[in-house]
Amino acid sequence: MIRLDAERPVHFCDGLSRRDFLHAGSLTLLGLSLPQLFALKAQGAVAGKSTDKNCIFLFLVGGPSQLDTFDPKPNAPKEVRGPYKAIQTNVDGIQLSEIFPRTAKMADKFSIVRSMYHTAAGVHDTGHQMMQTGRLFQNGLEQPNVGCVYGYLKGSRNNLPPHVLMPVPIGNTGGNMPHGQSAGFLGKAHDPFILNADPSAPDFKVPDLLPPGHIGAVRLERRKKLREAVDQTVHSLAKI
Repeated sequence: MIRLDAERPVHFCDGLSRRDFLHAGSLTLLGLSLPQLFALKAQGAVAGKSTDKNCIFLFLVGGPSQLDTFDPKPNAPKEVRGPYKAIQTNVDGIQLSEIFPRTAKMADKFSIVRSMYHTAAGVHDTGHQMMQTGRLFQNGLEQPNVGCVYGYLKGSRNNLPPHVLMPVPIGNTGGNMPHGQSAGFLGKAHDPFILNADPSAPDFKVPDLLPPGHIGAVRLERRKKLREAVDQTVHSLAKI
């Protein structure tokens, strides 16, 4: 079989894999024919080649209500709506709180999702899990953070951690449940690299990148040279 929509077509001359069979068949289930798929790719609506980009996910623990920020309810009863008035943005039909006059001028540069909700327990932990993993912690099975999933599927780039958590993990928020910041069932190997430091601090240092105090500069340099020698040897053997 040939995966026509794959970056590198794959031929299976001696059998058809179930995964590829389902992949090809799902196109018609979605109402999408191959000519339509190629047309969407030509328009840039469907990624053809790799378009991976770096992503910064800001997760603000606590803060003002959505009614006072991005989801004002100007027509709701006074018992529901916040104390601030709603102002028009530069996008028709979208209003923000009056405390965001500059943000309102850039509403065409971002998307606001106002339809998310869940029916689990009304505690912080459930919200943390849903927002960072898309699922709830159930039956002792911890779901992986979206960044950990990406790292598991894509791996690292330039030998750097694929997923970095900063400055520190979320602390106890009352529910004594996971917050969805780890790799969960994917395993510790895919956990994020945790900075455990404040980058804005004058004496900012990353603890896990510092050499142990009992190892001096000379000894550290010897270890570095030993590693380079091993790397060169492995590289030479790979050419044989």
